[in-house]
Amino acid sequence: SKSPTNEHKKPLVILFGWAGASTKNLSKYGQVYRDHGCSTIEFILPTRFIFRHTEQAFEAVDDVFTEIQKHKENKTIVHCLSDTGVLTFQGLTIAAEMKDQEFKPDGIVWDSCLGPRPNVTLPRMVILTAINWLSRMRDGMSLSQAVRSSATDFRDLGWKNFIRRLQGLETKISCMNDVWAGFWARDLKTNVPELIFYSQSDIYVPYKHIETEMLPNRQKNAKSLEICKFDKSKHVAHLLTHKKIYIKTIQNFVDSVQNDK
Repeated sequence: SKSPTNEHKKPLVILFGWAGASTKNLSKYGQVYRDHGCSTIEFILPTRFIFRHTEQAFEAVDDVFTEIQKHKENKTIVHCLSDTGVLTFQGLTIAAEMKDQEFKPDGIVWDSCLGPRPNVTLPRMVILTAINWLSRMRDGMSLSQAVRSSATDFRDLGWKNFIRRLQGLETKISCMNDVWAGFWARDLKTNVPELIFYSQSDIYVPYKHIETEMLPNRQKNAKSLEICKFDKSKHVAHLLTHKKIYIKTIQNFVDSVQNDK
């Protein structure tokens, strides 16, 4: 949890990082909010909950919910980076339910996320294995441990699902409450302001999927949806590529949430 120099009861922002993100990466996004007077909580879900033990992810974010409870006087904004951020957000709501409570933010930012349910192809298997290896190294695994773990994931999550696809079967992925995080987010009824960042050149989150499958549902289930579409910026790189527009859009969104009745 980090606070700005001067705090004026701006919303508390909970940032959930992407798979493979470092604390330094995520802190750059947090700084955008802190420069605007917000306190932040920044969290990156450990790799083992992303690819293999997703059904237990709510346990990993239990401390995040406890920290949020210390800021009840503040409105809250959740900022999800990539689909791992969405998965973490889903886990947070379940962590609250496990305490017989409910977590409903006052605003949501969907950033490089709400992509399609994963389908296994050989190129995607290679990319997934590389992301797994990098994430595990950042989790503190030794090189040999990371290689063994990534090889196991390649076999169980990649190759076996590739065979299932050839057989005409659906990909098996680990989920919470048997609901894939993308479907959970698509159908989430919030009735709060939302903001989505996406790009035509994001190879992980196809813009046509966003526009045909996700935007109509979010417009229906949110109080309002602000859409910020970029022509050219890579996955989770909108801040880097379009810094001025990105920051201004975030600042305006924070103010709209703060003033929303």
